[in-house]
Formats: sequence, C-alpha cells, structure tokens
Amino acid sequence: MNSFISKFHNRRDQLRSQLCIGIDPELEKLPKVCLESKSPLVHFSETIVRYTHQYAVAWKPNIAFFERLGAEGYFALEHMVHLMKEVSPLVPIVMDAKRGDLANTAKEYAKYFFQTLKVDALTVNPYMGRDSLVPYLDLGGYLFVLGLTSNPSSSDFQKLKTSENDLYLYEEVSDQMALLSESYPNQVGLVVGGTHPSEIESLRNRHPHLCFLVPGFGAQGGDLESIIRASGKEALINSSRGITLSTLAENYGEVAKKKSEEVHLMMNHLIP
Repeated sequence: MNSFISKFHNRRDQLRSQLCIGIDPELEKLPKVCLESKSPLVHFSETIVRYTHQYAVAWKPNIAFFERLGAEGYFALEHMVHLMKEVSPLVPIVMDAKRGDLANTAKEYAKYFFQTLKVDALTVNPYMGRDSLVPYLDLGGYLFVLGLTSNPSSSDFQKLKTSENDLYLYEEVSDQMALLSESYPNQVGLVVGGTHPSEIESLRNRHPHLCFLVPGFGAQGGDLESIIRASGKEALINSSRGITLSTLAENYGEVAKKKSEEVHLMMNHLIP
C-alpha cells in the first residue's frame, strides 16, 4: 500500500480524527514576534509544528507562501519538512503546490517533491490530462487531483457540462481519476472543496473508495458536520488559517494548539 494511504489510515484511526493542518504563512499576517526574528517563516512553522503535531492527521504546507521569498523561502520550506518528519514521522505530508505540466517538466517536479523532499502526497492540476500526472505516479507518489475547488469562481470551468455525457467537468475529472487509480492503486485522490457539501456527497456515492482532500472548512465557511457526513472516513479535512493564523499575539503557538484541539474534539464527536 502507498505510504501516504497507510500513514493516513493509521493516524486517522489512532486519533479518531481527519484533521489536516494547513500551513500558509502569509508574511503580512504573521505575529510580530515572527517578523522580528532572523527567519520569520522558520520561526512560525517551527512553532506551529511543535505545538500542534499531536492533533495532526496530516500536514498540508502551501508552497506559494515560501516561494515568494526565493532561496530564503525554500530553505524555510525544506527546514519545516525535515522538522515535521523529526517531530511526527507518522504524520503524512501533503505538499500543496497544484503543479500541472508535461513530460520532462513533470518528472523534475516529481523528483523534487518525492525524491528530494520525500513528501507523501502532492496536489496537482489535471487540466493537461493524464500525461501530466503519470510521471508522479511512476515515482510512487500520491496525487490529490483538483476536482471541485472551494473558491467562489470554481464554477467558471468546473461546473461546465460536457456534451457527450451531460456531466459536469468536475464529474468527468473524478471518473477519469477513478480509472487512473485502477492502474495506480492507492495513489490517486481528489480535491473537493468543503463549501460544496451536496457535491461532496454525490462524488462520494460515485467514488466510494477515492480519498478526498477537503479544504474550505473554517475560514472559508465550510460546515464540519456537513463535510464529515458527506465525505465519509476516506477524507482529509483541512483547516489552515482558522488554526494557524487566528491571532497576532506572541502566544500564537498555544492558541493554534487550542484551536487544533477544539477541531480534534469536534471530529471525535462527529466521526461514527
């Protein structure tokens, strides 16, 4: 079984939770104590990892918030990934990068994320088709493929109807990913926004075995009870800003721990 799936299942069952903690260190929203340090992103991410790891079923760092700082940002990103593995080696890391390119380019991305960083999973954009996904899968990586995202304008393309099958585009994507997963078992999942609970339920009925990554809970307005009911146990439910950027106070790590514990306890209560 793919290492991501086995880690996820073990952690989910151990904690009776599906909480994926997203780390999106937007520089302008970091506490003053971080900004005054030598490396703000290192300071912030170290604190979040050390304070919240006991409640994390998975981590989901968003690479954009690191890339903006160039070499300094990549140093912070790689430092954080190494720290996650040191502090909580049983917790899978989902790198949120939404890559989507072809052939040799995709192979290079795949080598960076799965061989150099050695993360467990990666978010990718399927717009360029199967060719843009296979290089990651051939390296044994796990992919969360963008299906129906949580942003308001997701319907611009994702809810266009296809003429041949009268399906929404996101439904076609989900069907194609289910087919791809037959060739690459336990390596393909789907991103489904938590702001679409009825669509989550429909997709779950359509694909009972695909793992979902569900962003949109918390700051983006998704309702946790509705998400859990719709998605079932084969889903990671992500909260980023609602946990890690909820205060500018110096004790932001303690606040993040309290927030993650609150979500953890809610999930304990809601998960059958």
